[in-house]
Amino acid sequence: MSELTHRERVELSLKHQEPDRIPLDFLGHSSLLLDDAYFRLKDYLGIQGDIEPFRHGSTANYYDERILEYFSIDFRRLFLLVTPAGQMLYKDTNTFICPWGIIWRRHGIFIHAEKSPLEGLDKGEARNYQYPDAQRVWNNQGLAEKAQHLHENTDYALVARNPLTYGFLDRACRLRGIEQFMMDMVLDPEFAHMIIDNILNVHLQVYDLFLSAVGPFVQIVETGDDLGAQNNLLISPTTYREFIKPAEIKLNNLIKSLAPQAEIFRHTDGAVFDIIPDLIETGVTILNPVQPSAAGMDSKRLKASFGNQLTFHGGVDQKPQEGTEQDIRGEVRTRIDSFATGGGYILSTCNHIMAAPPENVVAMFDEALVYGQYPIGK
Repeated sequence: MSELTHRERVELSLKHQEPDRIPLDFLGHSSLLLDDAYFRLKDYLGIQGDIEPFRHGSTANYYDERILEYFSIDFRRLFLLVTPAGQMLYKDTNTFICPWGIIWRRHGIFIHAEKSPLEGLDKGEARNYQYPDAQRVWNNQGLAEKAQHLHENTDYALVARNPLTYGFLDRACRLRGIEQFMMDMVLDPEFAHMIIDNILNVHLQVYDLFLSAVGPFVQIVETGDDLGAQNNLLISPTTYREFIKPAEIKLNNLIKSLAPQAEIFRHTDGAVFDIIPDLIETGVTILNPVQPSAAGMDSKRLKASFGNQLTFHGGVDQKPQEGTEQDIRGEVRTRIDSFATGGGYILSTCNHIMAAPPENVVAMFDEALVYGQYPIGK
């Protein structure tokens, strides 16, 4: 097969057909570089000149198209803009308040919710809580023109980047406190449903604002919500189906109405095998990051069980990234061998790159470009 355009390559793989090589993704949801790793890689590649971070309030804040170009990445992302009213309010260098009223604090390479605004409130008090106003916090000015320009003048697959980062369970736990919201779902389900409904209302407004501008031009729309830990789900399948799944169905229905040609990308870390059929029922067609070190998430098992229904995205695990060059090249070959046959695989990291040496990042994509040629292993 002759070399395809980036977009053609992605579209074939999403249709579960084999293109010329596996598509490659980087600097998207769950595949950014932590800031220190970004600057190390940038210096190693000899990329000159600084850029502005695309966001604040994280330890992974840079989206650099010069790096994407260097590695022949097949995707480019569109970002919903944040207004001045939506900027983080810093109390000190490491502590800030986000538009949801959550107080966050940086601890090393991690950001934790230090104060949850609904913690300790009863239902009456919580009903008066002011959730973010989408029109005040976000805006889509100029996005339609940018998306159309990229669609018509580049050959990249375009992605509507997750504009909210956290999903329904993630956000509820940070608004209410993890322990309290987990108890709410058992002891006061009406209260828990009220919180999820309010979060859903914000999501619907934000995705409507975003996709009304970029929806006609994108191939993928990102969503996310962490439902798994290393060895099990964070909540039972029954609890997921009662509280989270109905909200995801409503959100995904809106996404498909505004971007009917786009695939729905769903990020969730951890051991989530038991609810993958539910995710498919909500409309998800791309699953990220398919973490192979989590219980039950063996790559070959995932491909055999759901390979006809899902495109798998990610898979390159953290530990080999930080090992030897031989380790990372072997990891890339393992994921390609497990996922790539018949299309339906986009290679990327399994989570943000934390401490991988820049040599290993180069080796990862170099191996993917060489070993990921179809037919695989020939």
